[in-house]
Amino acid sequence: MPQQFCASSGGKYAVNTGVFAKYLLPKLVQKGAAKRCNLDIGRSSQLAGKVSALLALFACLGLSACDWAKADPIAPKAAEVPEVLFSLFGELQQSATLVGKTEPMAHIDAAGISTTADASGMFVFGLDRDAPETAIISVTTIDGRTLSKTYHIEKREYRVSVVNGLPPATINPPPEAMAKIQRDSAIKQQAFHSQDTEMKGFATQFRWPLENVRVTSPWGAQRSLNGALQRPHYGIDLGGTTGTPILAPAQGKVVLAQSGMHFEGAMVGIDHGQGLITNYLHMSKIDVAVGQIVSAGDKIGEIGAEGRATGPHLCWRMRWRGRQLDPSKMVAPLQPAGMIGAAQ
Repeated sequence: MPQQFCASSGGKYAVNTGVFAKYLLPKLVQKGAAKRCNLDIGRSSQLAGKVSALLALFACLGLSACDWAKADPIAPKAAEVPEVLFSLFGELQQSATLVGKTEPMAHIDAAGISTTADASGMFVFGLDRDAPETAIISVTTIDGRTLSKTYHIEKREYRVSVVNGLPPATINPPPEAMAKIQRDSAIKQQAFHSQDTEMKGFATQFRWPLENVRVTSPWGAQRSLNGALQRPHYGIDLGGTTGTPILAPAQGKVVLAQSGMHFEGAMVGIDHGQGLITNYLHMSKIDVAVGQIVSAGDKIGEIGAEGRATGPHLCWRMRWRGRQLDPSKMVAPLQPAGMIGAAQ
């Protein structure tokens, strides 16, 4: 097929006259370019194989052969970018835990805290006791695709819980107790930094840690201790007798098993995966050790009245990377979370 070569700053280009006749000339007819140049279309078609006719038409249009040589007669379609897979389950309410599914190993900004989905795309995060009314969840996949969703967060009402008869030293610790309290705090903080990537208990429905459940104090209540207003109670108190078995609510790894703490007495902590940790306070006996893997229903200890307690009971707590959560929210089956707005 005839070709015309020309030189430019980028090198030598070839003008394929057959391509011109098949693709470019009809476009000129459509746009009326040949008419503006006073050319006979039929004749130009016959001369499509002649370089002189091409150059004459280019000159009329104010273009060089190189301009046409550089042009792709058939523009390729833009590649379609696949949407980011994303679903969320849980209650959109203060203190709730939510479980999500997205692209494997995607980065997630969960309302201000960064986390990463596992190899199957599963992730978990929590909404603090006093979380604001909206939460933005952003996802960035490993190949750079992004997704952002905005959710409305339901506000909870918290009651005031009055507890009297506590030993004064457990409310206002004497100076000699402060060193022990600080040591206890360091032990807890080390455990709370756990972000186990192998445990998958967070993605399952939890069970209650007692066979017979009797709530004696609700989660998140503002505490009045011996008449003095204290910070909120970040646990749900379950009544029971000393020695009652305490059971793991879901699969996880024990990250804390410590006796004799000033406030908590004997305490156990379990990481259910990605830093979702449940804690058990005031125990009379611990039956697990740090590093041990437990399954739902395994016995981890027994109810007691150790530490700051007026009688035997279990204080059950949950946290995720510093956010205080209500563990009872994980006992009910997780439902799809509703979205109020989205931007991609």
